[in-house]
Amino acid sequence: MQKIALCLAIFLVAYRVEAANEVPVEIRDLISGVRETCHRETGVDIEHVDRTVEGYFHPSETLGCYFSCVFNQFSLLDHNGHLDFDEVLKRLEAVESFKDHGTEMIEKCRHLTGKNPCDSAFNLVQCFQQTNPEKFFVI
Repeated sequence: MQKIALCLAIFLVAYRVEAANEVPVEIRDLISGVRETCHRETGVDIEHVDRTVEGYFHPSETLGCYFSCVFNQFSLLDHNGHLDFDEVLKRLEAVESFKDHGTEMIEKCRHLTGKNPCDSAFNLVQCFQQTNPEKFFVI
């Protein structure tokens, strides 16, 4: 179950279960603390986080720092803001339901970086959403 939560945090995506872009019930409890921790750490406006599902990315460093925090909860973003894409792909192999669209997102977005970890995380999550808006959700 921890691998499922990790993949969700990495991609902030999943297939639709009950409603469009809703976090699947079976993993909701596994990731519940991440949202609260990163909200508290960054002070992000949660409405800005939630609106990313619609494709609206508020142009603020705080939103990027929130996403950076989510990645950091699973030790996947280095201090320069680089996501370990090979590790992400390796972990996707263990989660069959996420493998196809997760791999698609990684391949499309792996070239992206930013001027710092917050900017990199912002750019990556925006790319993930644009690559597969039907499967995208946020923590």
